[in-house]
Amino acid sequence: MLRTRLFYGLVTLILLLWGVGAAALVLVREANRNYERSLEANYPGIKTARNFQSLTAAINAHYLPALASDPPYETPESTVFVFNQGQLTTSLDLLEGINQQDEVWAEVVGRLKQSLMGYFEDYDRLLGRGSGVKTRAEADKFLATMNRRSLDIAQNSEAVFLLAEQRMKASVVAQAKSANNTLFVVVLVLVGTAIAVFIYFQLVRHLVDPVVGLQRSIDEIRKGNFELTLPEPGNDSEFRGVAAAFNDMAAELRLRRGETEERVMRTNLVNRAILEAIPSPVFVLGDDGRILQINPAAEVLTEDLGVANRLPAKIQRILDESADSESNHLPDDPREALLFRIGEKEYFYLPRIFRFTSEDGVHSGRAVLLHNVTRIRWLDDMKTNLLSTVSHEIKTPLTGIRMVLHLLLEERSGKLSPIQKTMVSSANDDCERLLATLNSLLDLSRAESGTTHLERVPVGLTEALKRSERLFTPKASDRHVNIRVESNGHLPDVSADPLRLDEVINNLVSNAIKHSPDGGTVILRTSQPDADHMRVSVIDEGPGVPESAQNRIFERFFRAPGQENDGVGLGLFICREIMRAHEGRIGLRERTADQTEFFIDVPIA
Repeated sequence: MLRTRLFYGLVTLILLLWGVGAAALVLVREANRNYERSLEANYPGIKTARNFQSLTAAINAHYLPALASDPPYETPESTVFVFNQGQLTTSLDLLEGINQQDEVWAEVVGRLKQSLMGYFEDYDRLLGRGSGVKTRAEADKFLATMNRRSLDIAQNSEAVFLLAEQRMKASVVAQAKSANNTLFVVVLVLVGTAIAVFIYFQLVRHLVDPVVGLQRSIDEIRKGNFELTLPEPGNDSEFRGVAAAFNDMAAELRLRRGETEERVMRTNLVNRAILEAIPSPVFVLGDDGRILQINPAAEVLTEDLGVANRLPAKIQRILDESADSESNHLPDDPREALLFRIGEKEYFYLPRIFRFTSEDGVHSGRAVLLHNVTRIRWLDDMKTNLLSTVSHEIKTPLTGIRMVLHLLLEERSGKLSPIQKTMVSSANDDCERLLATLNSLLDLSRAESGTTHLERVPVGLTEALKRSERLFTPKASDRHVNIRVESNGHLPDVSADPLRLDEVINNLVSNAIKHSPDGGTVILRTSQPDADHMRVSVIDEGPGVPESAQNRIFERFFRAPGQENDGVGLGLFICREIMRAHEGRIGLRERTADQTEFFIDVPIA
């Protein structure tokens, strides 16, 4: 095979060499043709350049002697001039058609043409086409002008003659050199061909046989025959060092194979021990989605589900989606867990899918861990039910207490002393706060249980913002805070439940007013962040949310440090749950220009 490749390489080199030689000969031949064309073009130029002096001399000899006498002068006939003028014009056209791409030639011929044009104009005036010659002074002036014109034509035609002669001589010299170049190219091609043939036989002699032997040895190594060694060539062979290096490599590979097999076995044992120690089902997959390894918990789960050693369909869909988006799937909310029914029992597993890559970056894959959150879901549901039950049980007597306190404050059962009225008012305020807290807890239980009912219809954001502005203007005025709506009237409607959307906006506006300084401004602004959502931004000039608390402000029962306002920390959490039910978003933007901005993104209807 190597011998054949060398032969084909030699043939290619020879063909290339002959091709270059043929191209060079073609170029030389083309140059010869160019030289011949140049010779053919310049020879008429030499012949034509001589005609200008003779033709102008004939014109001058016919007309100028009459002007040497005294006036009056008669207008001479123009036959001789017209005939010779035609000859001069024809000669000039011939010169202009020669070497049209040569700038020097064009410049010399242009000067000759300019001299002829002036010469013709003066004779046109003499022959009656102009004012003619009337006086002796005009005759003397015309004679002097003709003398100068004739001298210019003679000099310019001589310049054309010399330039054409120079070009013709250069063409002759170049043609002689071209013949020498042809001989040189032929000799060079023949010598190159002989050298290529000589190199080919040398390479075959010194390289082919050793390389063929080395190739056979490498094939044996690839098959796992590390016991093979190459015989060492003679001292004058360049392959002596290669054979020694190959034998050393074979010995090193024998050693490394034993170490690698031991290390792989140990690694597999460690990995198996780790996977068996993990109580949650674990699936290790390759880039192609094929399962490489699973732990005993995963084996039990797949057998119970009737999909032995395969991913359940629910997990496979999530895996495909994360693979398409090239992202990890790492949920933290137990409510995102998947339900599996095994026998008569229900189990909730929270799937966590992440990509891993080897240290060298060559191998990669995905791991699927199914975290059993059945007990967490049970405790969470029990807590939610307990919270809802307690809230309902407390709300009923609390409503009665609230009614009694209102009746006492209205003094329908009798007058109250100032101290009694103060005490009842304080109790009524506490009752109102407790009732608001119970309502928030009930909203929380509904949101966590997923029973929040939405009646989504097309809603105009501008009207929603104006409703919130009218609702909170009295409260903002008490705190010396201004409310400003910045909205474009031509906005698309959003798909939302009007009551729930107003609840979210009102909560954000209420918080903004609480945290705004005296004389501050709360801005309600609408915008469109993308093609599918409309955004409502509530901006205030308050101190903002501490950086340490920004990641937790949407958690339940969380209140940022240093808060002096009343509340239990459920407002933003409930807003988040309402926006999640709307398939929208809620968030806090980075503080800019001493302003804090909360926003919600609502799907466009």
